[in-house]
Amino acid sequence: MRGLLAAVLVLASLALAGTLTDHFTSPPIEVLVIRTDQWLFCQDYGITIQVKAMQPVTVSKVRVTAKFFPEGTLIPDVQPKEFPGFSLGTGDWKQLTMSFNYCPRQRIDPLILLEISIYLPNYTLSYNYYIGRVLPYTYDDLLAYAANLEQKVKDLQAQVDQLNKKIEELKRQLSNKDAEIANLSTLLAMARLDNDRLAQALAQVRAERDALRAQLEQTKAQLDEVSRAKASLETQLSDTKKQLDDLKKAYGDLSDKYTDAQRTIADLQARLSELQKRYDELSRSEQQLREQYYSLSAKYSELSGRYDQLSKAYDAAMQEKAALQSRYSELNTGFTWAVNMATALAVALLFTLALILTRRRSQPAPAPAPPAAPAGSVKAATVIEEQKPTEVLVRWPATVE
Repeated sequence: MRGLLAAVLVLASLALAGTLTDHFTSPPIEVLVIRTDQWLFCQDYGITIQVKAMQPVTVSKVRVTAKFFPEGTLIPDVQPKEFPGFSLGTGDWKQLTMSFNYCPRQRIDPLILLEISIYLPNYTLSYNYYIGRVLPYTYDDLLAYAANLEQKVKDLQAQVDQLNKKIEELKRQLSNKDAEIANLSTLLAMARLDNDRLAQALAQVRAERDALRAQLEQTKAQLDEVSRAKASLETQLSDTKKQLDDLKKAYGDLSDKYTDAQRTIADLQARLSELQKRYDELSRSEQQLREQYYSLSAKYSELSGRYDQLSKAYDAAMQEKAALQSRYSELNTGFTWAVNMATALAVALLFTLALILTRRRSQPAPAPAPPAAPAGSVKAATVIEEQKPTEVLVRWPATVE
C-alpha cells in the first residue's frame, strides 16, 4: 500500500507540476529564469532563460552550468551548456532554452545548483541559486487523484488482458510463419545450389567468350589483310569490268569479234586467279621475311655486343700504344745524343791525325786508314712510323618493324 501511495505521489507531482519564475536585475540587463516547480527522477530538466536589455548591450557568450550534488557527497556532477554571443537594443530580449538530464544512484532528489554566467565585453554577471523538491499539494488531493488512477489502472489491466489474447493469436500465426520460413529456407538452399551451378556455368561461358574474343581479334586482323587485298583486287576488278564493258559494247557493234572477246574475258579471269595466287605467295614471303628480320635483329644485337667489347679492347690497346710511343721517343732521343757524341770524337781524332801528318811532311807516310766507328755507333737512325689501324664501321641496313 505504501509503495502504491509513493508511486501515486510521484505521478501526481509529475502531472500537477507547474512552473516557477526567478527574476534578476543587473544593469544593463534583466534576467528571467523559467523552470518547472520540481525536477523528477531521471527526467529532462528544462530551463528557459530570457535576457532583456535595459540599454544597448553586447553579450559575448552565455554559459549555464547545472551541478547535481548526490546524497551524502560534495562532489557534483557538472553539466555545462554554452551559447554564442548576441547584441540587443533597449527593450529587446533574447530567449535561451536548454535541458539537463541526471539519474542519481538512489531515488532521492539531489541538491541542484544552477550557475548562470553572462559574459559582457568588460565584465561577467553571475547568478547562483539552489533548486529543491517542491510538493505544493495536500495528501487528500493526492489520494483523490490516486483513486482516479486506480480506476485507470483497472481499465488498463483489461486492455492488457485483451492484448495478451491478441499476443497468443499472434504467436500461433508466428508459428505458422516459422513453418513457412522453414519451407522457404529449403527452397532458398536449393536456389543457392542452382545459383552455384549457374555461376560455374557462367564462369565457363566467360572463359569461352574470352577465347572466342581472342580468335575474333585474330580473325579481324586477318580480315583487315583480306580487306586490303580485296580493295586492290576490286581496283583491278573495276579495271577489268571497265574493259569488259568496252568489250561488251564492241560486241554489240562487232558480233564477228565475239569469240575474241570471250577469249579476252577468259584471259582476264585467269589473270585474276593468277593475281590471287601471287597475293598468297607474297603473304607467305612477307611472313618469311618477318621471321628472317627477327633472326637478323637478334644476330645484330649479338654483333653489337661483340663490337662494344672489341671497341673497349681497341681503346685499351691504343692507350698501351701511346705509352710505348712515349717510351720510344725517350729512347730515340738518348740514342741520337750518343751518335752525335761519337761523331764529334771522330772529327777530333781526324783533326789530331792531320796535325801529326803536317809535322811529318819530310817522311811521307801512307794515307791514314779511315777511322773505325766506335762500338755502339750507328751511321743513320731510321724511324719507323707505326701506321694507325683503320677503324671500319659496319653499317647495318635500316629496318622498319
